[in-house]
Amino acid sequence: MENFERLMGRRDLAPYLTPEQFEFRESVNRALAQHATPDYLRRHDEEKLFPRELVDLLGKQGWFAVTLPEEYGGVGGYMDMIGMLEVMGYHSSTLARYWNINVNMVGGALVQLAPPAIKQKLLPLLSEGKTFFSFALSENGSGSDAASLKTTAVRDGDDFIVNGTKMWITGAVQANHVLLACRTDKGEGKHEGISLLLVPNPTPGMQVRPIDLLGGHMVRSCEINFVDARVPAAQLIGDLHRGWTQLMGVLAKERIALAAIVVGAAQSALDLALGYAKERKQFGRSIASFQTISHRLVELQTQIDCARLLAYRGASLLASGQKCNVESAQAKFLAGDTYMKVALEGLQVMGANGYSMEYAMQRHFREAKVFQILGGTGEILRNIVAREMVG
Repeated sequence: MENFERLMGRRDLAPYLTPEQFEFRESVNRALAQHATPDYLRRHDEEKLFPRELVDLLGKQGWFAVTLPEEYGGVGGYMDMIGMLEVMGYHSSTLARYWNINVNMVGGALVQLAPPAIKQKLLPLLSEGKTFFSFALSENGSGSDAASLKTTAVRDGDDFIVNGTKMWITGAVQANHVLLACRTDKGEGKHEGISLLLVPNPTPGMQVRPIDLLGGHMVRSCEINFVDARVPAAQLIGDLHRGWTQLMGVLAKERIALAAIVVGAAQSALDLALGYAKERKQFGRSIASFQTISHRLVELQTQIDCARLLAYRGASLLASGQKCNVESAQAKFLAGDTYMKVALEGLQVMGANGYSMEYAMQRHFREAKVFQILGGTGEILRNIVAREMVG
């Protein structure tokens, strides 16, 4: 991954990024190229170690402040975010997802919905990378149908008493607070009666257990069990019973961010396959010179470029305050499908070496699949677009 020419510069992004934002991308790339080395990433993935050094680097560089309001120490906007996340995803999609959960999702929700006291206490710490969050929405029986969640929070004096189980909660081990979506009222429909609580970690009655998954080992996904866990009512984020409606803006932002992350990761996988193909000799010449291989790589690069432009289009709409539910859905499902295809084809190009744990392609293969699932499956996202097209 020493050749970054297909990642940096990029004339096609000139309509979306300012010269300063291009320079910011360059600085992110330089720092991660130095610290997120292939050996570091391989060891932390294999041993399931949290990348503390890289997270500290994000804090020192001020990247946890991107998109947060200036009054809380924040800098930059959504186009800075999208440019940064593509580069971060190139080096480590897992690290980029961790940033996204902390800043774009939970941080963004706190900016929009939290009481002033919580904002003033936590957002400056987040901007410096000194406090961390996770987002607990999914449950075993409510994956794509997230609004059918069953975790409950019942008001008892100055507290809510929480019971239930959340699944696939990324970064919960390191989180100082968990933004919890829970049912506070039955309501007439499943989208009604959902509220958001910011639960301190640890909290008595709350247990966090890492889950073994196929990929993303540096930042563990977890099961969180709540058994009569008391959470102060002052930790309510947003309006009581209206949490689902207020989450919608957060989810659209998530899809834009994930699209950028995945485009970067797909470019990284393709560059790995291309570099290998140039060096690998068969029948007296590099396999990259064989039309079967070169055309395959060209098709993949073209698909990555298409996904990239969809991601930046969606981000530009988000940055200008326009509705982007359809555009974010398109960007996310195309990026996820493209990354999966690049990882599969990359394995084929690299042959047995691609299947070897010594090379990063096997990690791309393991991590690509999750991006067709999290943040809305490809099927759900296509439904969003279809409703707009056909009603």
